Amino acid sequence: MSKGRERKKHSQVLAPLRDTLQLGTRVYQALLDSIVSGQLLPGDPLRPDAISNQLEVSTTPVREAMQRLEGDGLAIKLPYQGWFVREFTEAEVRSLYEFRAAMECFSVRLACERISDDGIAWLHEHQSTGRAALDAGDFDSYRQYNRDLHVAIIRAANNSHLLSVTGQLALQAEMLMARTIRISGRPHKAIEEHRELIGLIEKRDSDAAAKLMEFHIMSAMSELFADKSEVKDQTAGRESDPHSYAR
Repeated sequence: MSKGRERKKHSQVLAPLRDTLQLGTRVYQALLDSIVSGQLLPGDPLRPDAISNQLEVSTTPVREAMQRLEGDGLAIKLPYQGWFVREFTEAEVRSLYEFRAAMECFSVRLACERISDDGIAWLHEHQSTGRAALDAGDFDSYRQYNRDLHVAIIRAANNSHLLSVTGQLALQAEMLMARTIRISGRPHKAIEEHRELIGLIEKRDSDAAAKLMEFHIMSAMSELFADKSEVKDQTAGRESDPHSYAR
């Protein structure tokens, strides 16, 4: 992120606070939801005063929330500039996707051996949920479907270490997924790859499933890189809103 770079103000609204959680956690969850859903884009400023005004809280739980986001790898604090949604370098994106490919290819191999019939039935049912979301143009529901499908395959591997290690970077991965599903044509390709992948898991074809999983993840990375300049143009073109917390 270059120092002094200017961004036009844009229209975004934080998710409502959840009544059942502690205040700091509620603020954190509202910010987290906006970041991983792509409502806040990499490089967007996070102004504690604007956030506290919008959520009608003091700046103390806001700063606590942003420290948690920094720990998650989703926000960064720059000296004399303030807090920003984290921007990933090309090397960081490549490293994350290569890590995902390695872990999820191994996961799907184990899933082919260990998944139950009920687990396979759930994958088919969940695939229908994703198709319905995509057909309706509901990209937030599609994002959740996509996230939950990948997590379900990792869980089906029945390996606690795989689940723990992949979970450490899950939020960063979801943040990048939110960008890939907005690339024209990508969701339709991805959901067909998911359908084929579920079929291979059902057939217990671990070699073919691992090969498809690697293609699925690495092709998403390639499309993300190809779309990089367009994403920047969209970021610069968002409109101003006096209620925006990224001001």
